[in-house]
Amino acid sequence: MKQKAMETKLVVRPLVGCLTHTHFWEGPCRAGRREDMTEEAEAKAADEVFKSSVEGLKQVIDEVEFLEPLDVRYNESFTVEKELFAKIGEDLDKVDCFLCMGWRIPKLERYNKPVIIWQNGNEGIDFAAYCRSLGIEAYVCMDLQDVNEIAHILWVRKAVRNTRALVLTAGSQPTFGIQSLIRDPEILRQRYGLEVVKLPFTSIFKYMDEITDEEARPIAEKIINGSSDTQVNTEWFLNDIKYYLAAKKMMDIYDCNAFSTACHELCTTEIPQQRKFTPCMCHSILKDEGIPSGCEEDLNALMAMVILQYAAHRPAFMGNPNHETDELLRIHHAVPALCMNGYGTKPLEYKLWAFTGQGFGGKLQVDFTENNEDYVTLGRFNPAGDTMCVKVGEVIRSEYAETYCSPYYYIKMDDAREYMHNLAGFGHHQVLVFGDYRKILKKIAKVMNFNILEG
Repeated sequence: MKQKAMETKLVVRPLVGCLTHTHFWEGPCRAGRREDMTEEAEAKAADEVFKSSVEGLKQVIDEVEFLEPLDVRYNESFTVEKELFAKIGEDLDKVDCFLCMGWRIPKLERYNKPVIIWQNGNEGIDFAAYCRSLGIEAYVCMDLQDVNEIAHILWVRKAVRNTRALVLTAGSQPTFGIQSLIRDPEILRQRYGLEVVKLPFTSIFKYMDEITDEEARPIAEKIINGSSDTQVNTEWFLNDIKYYLAAKKMMDIYDCNAFSTACHELCTTEIPQQRKFTPCMCHSILKDEGIPSGCEEDLNALMAMVILQYAAHRPAFMGNPNHETDELLRIHHAVPALCMNGYGTKPLEYKLWAFTGQGFGGKLQVDFTENNEDYVTLGRFNPAGDTMCVKVGEVIRSEYAETYCSPYYYIKMDDAREYMHNLAGFGHHQVLVFGDYRKILKKIAKVMNFNILEG
């Protein structure tokens, strides 16, 4: 399988700029004590600045991979030596951006790379404005908090660009279930760098047939043993796991790290009836592994899921919205994940029920009211792929349905009626993660060039 997008790193070359002088003098831009302004004293001060700057890198988020920090000193000629510029430009194709600390780096714009400027004051603001005037991305950071935030945003953008989704399709345009979907995946590739590989939804079954009960059983038993209430036929449940393993095999063959499949069209073939499976568990398991996985070829929801999952470092739930009251929205579907509090956290408790009345098709029943956070962020892209509708609400209760899509989540919000009207421009599936991510989504949207409509 293609490397998980969440495992990618933002590759950053740290540059510590420093202006040192060749001898002592004072004037309209230079004043102080003589002993602090000699060549030797300024060189010593520059050494300390470089040392402390490098030490500060240890506190930057681990989404960043730092190349060797460079000490970029220059004198009152305001010219960086050619040899030093050559070091800055080494392996430039691997560098995502520069992190500039201390003084500006004269003529750094020649490399046309994004610049994060960690400098609290006029120097950083001026340097950023200059870069932007030349069409160079530049971001000003007053402190570590700023550095980590903009680094995370740029990492999210890179992770999206490193996402390649396998979409198993019936070829319908639009699909029966999601007429509001983004019909041309080229929109996502050109605008955000997210690639889509479309294959017939029937192509997975030859891979499914190659997987033995012995391969599927350990995974199935682990899920069954973790359930507090199992109502699925446990032998048929192996088929859900075989579908999941077949999807992973196909992602490996086609170098993909995200997934979606047709649903209505798959159902009407009666192949799931014959094979006794549904794709639901595949989506749930993949998302817990850090792999975005969306229902029904819904690229609008998948794009929102990708961004929310990467931004929040936690899996997403995907479901259909219904207006209950003007202050209450209901979301229902059958694909929750278990690490909803974040990757590396304790999985939520769950029940393992059956999607069908016959007992096949496993579905996780998770009570989101037992989650660490009550507030959730919902999102979905519009059919044009250029705007994301975002809303925050509070989960107040959960309900389970014996068959079909569930669980149901009831979300309190300020105006559910108006939100549903807004969705007329976006479509129905909503993606949610726990936490309020409105602020960071607005910043991600600005960097990734899409619009935000707050519901």
